[in-house]
Amino acid sequence: MTVLTFATGDRFTVRITKFLNTNPGNKWANSYELTARTAGVETDLLVIGEALVAFEVAFHYTSTIFAELLMSTWEADSVPYNPATFIASTLSDVGAVAATSDPLALNQCMSVTRVASSGRFGHIFYRNCVAEEDVGAPAGTTRFNDRSVFQGRVDVAASSSGLQEAIDPGGDSLFQLSMINKDGSQVRPVRGLIVQGMSTVPLDHAWFNRTTP
Repeated sequence: MTVLTFATGDRFTVRITKFLNTNPGNKWANSYELTARTAGVETDLLVIGEALVAFEVAFHYTSTIFAELLMSTWEADSVPYNPATFIASTLSDVGAVAATSDPLALNQCMSVTRVASSGRFGHIFYRNCVAEEDVGAPAGTTRFNDRSVFQGRVDVAASSSGLQEAIDPGGDSLFQLSMINKDGSQVRPVRGLIVQGMSTVPLDHAWFNRTTP
């Protein structure tokens, strides 16, 4: 299996790396998993990769700089190294939303649940897309003043980017947004992306600092 040609049921991971325009040395990433609905080639994989980037761009602040798109086969790296197992693309996109008050610190994340067809939900944590005016802490924990505003942004982003076609059963995308367990024995299609609330995610989280030592 490679990223150059693939068959129905083949699985992939996508990682999108970002940084603040004021701190380019400190990068973070969000990852996604995909299952091929039908056979295809490298250009088909790039289409869904671009859709995922467009999805994120649509609700991140303009101070977010998109640095890299990495698409790889879900299987573990091979020995010897096989360059046909991944695609790395440099990005130059910036977030589309202009903040009207100070953005929250990067450890304050919008939590989005991946609603699967069955079983437990998964979570994606997005940084630099919520501002101080959007939240309060009436009970000592940060929460949205109006969660529907952010659900609307995610819904519009999924639709305008084409990602919704990879979520809807029978959508036009060649791929299905999925949740794949550690050993690959369970593959569950994602049927929705629901804004759950705010979460505090440490800055040393595994997916945060991608800076090379």
